[in-house]
Amino acid sequence: MRRSILLLVLGAAFPVTASGSPPVGPNSTMPACISLVGSYQGVAATAFGQFHVVVRDITNNPISGVVVTVDLSQCTDLHLCSDQLDPGLTLLCGLKQVGRVTDATGTAQFTLLGGSNGAGNATGYALNGRVLVNGTLLGYMTVSAYDLDSSAGVGANDLSAWFGDFGSGLSYGRSDYDCSGGIGANDLSLWFDAWGSGTMAVSCAARWP
Repeated sequence: MRRSILLLVLGAAFPVTASGSPPVGPNSTMPACISLVGSYQGVAATAFGQFHVVVRDITNNPISGVVVTVDLSQCTDLHLCSDQLDPGLTLLCGLKQVGRVTDATGTAQFTLLGGSNGAGNATGYALNGRVLVNGTLLGYMTVSAYDLDSSAGVGANDLSAWFGDFGSGLSYGRSDYDCSGGIGANDLSLWFDAWGSGTMAVSCAARWP
């Protein structure tokens, strides 16, 4: 854990890598969109929120030991849970960032717990999240959240908030679960899948910010 914290701090300040070769965006891979999820009985809803970032160098070799940071500082209508139920993650709460060090395959795996702030409060659009590698921007992504009201897990109030986003005619990223760049029937279907799974019955006990 102490090593992870040190690497995260150094990575934010000094954009270098363990191999001496900088990560190359076209060879590295990251998702175009992710979803913040809830939990149940202390287990994160990985089926709906797990994603990977793979960092590779210019010759397409994986780079281990670098810090991948997910930055939600531009997602003003979203928050992260203060307990991510994953000791391998390092949180910088003031910056709305979560980091993990890549493994031997150059991979950093995440399932981020969090939510949004209720009906009528959507402010973020598509591509409002960022992925950094040792402090250097790798790319942008859309960030959605199933727990839209951040209370009592995923339920009826979240559905009401989703319909509010849909009815606005605006492409709020928080309700775009299928990564289409808009809000529609398929997103609603994915929300019902998440609700029906029972894996998001619990919201954040505490959150940042």
